[in-house]
Amino acid sequence: MLSEAAMSILTRPLTYDDLCQMPDDGNRYEIIDGELLVSPSPARRHQKVAARLHLLLGNLVGANGAGEVYFAPVDVRLTPHDVVQPDLLFIRADRLGIYQARGVVEGPPDLVVEILSPANRTVDQVRKAALYARAGVPEYWIVDPDGEDLVAQRLVDGQYERIAPVDGCVRSAVVTGLTVEIAKLFRNLD
Repeated sequence: MLSEAAMSILTRPLTYDDLCQMPDDGNRYEIIDGELLVSPSPARRHQKVAARLHLLLGNLVGANGAGEVYFAPVDVRLTPHDVVQPDLLFIRADRLGIYQARGVVEGPPDLVVEILSPANRTVDQVRKAALYARAGVPEYWIVDPDGEDLVAQRLVDGQYERIAPVDGCVRSAVVTGLTVEIAKLFRNLD
C-alpha cells in the first residue's frame, strides 16, 4: 500500500495499479487526469435515490435482456490515468465483455449515473462530465437529491446535450423504455 509520504512526493500521474494499492477504508478512490480523488461514504438521501434508480433500471433491463446494471463500487477505466466509480452504470448486452472478470470495466459504459453529494458536486458536474464526454459515454445523468433534480444528457458531437423532461419525466435515449418520473424519484427521501 502506498504510504501518505509516498503519495505526497509522487509526481507522476496515477494509474489503476496505484488505485489498487489504496486502503479498503470506506472511502471512494478515483483517478481523474492522473490525480487521486477521495470521497467519503454517501449520505442516506444519496443511497435511497441510488437504490430507487437501481431497482427501476435493473428491473427494466432484466425483463427485456437489454444489458446489465451495476452500482458502486465498480472501477471503470476510461484511460490509463482515468479510473472512476460511478454510482450506477448500464452496459448493453452486446458490450458486456467490457466488464472484466477481475472486476474492472474497460471502457465507457452506455449510461452513467452520478448522484451529487456536497463533497463531489463540482467533480461530477464539471470534471466527470468532461471525462465521460471525452471517453464517449453515450448518456450521462446527474442526480441531485438535495435539489431534487435529475439532469439527463446525451452525447452529441462530443458534447452533452440535456434531454428535456416531458410532463415531469425523463426518458433515456440509450435504454429503451426507461422513463423516470422526477417527483416520484425524490418522494419521501427523509
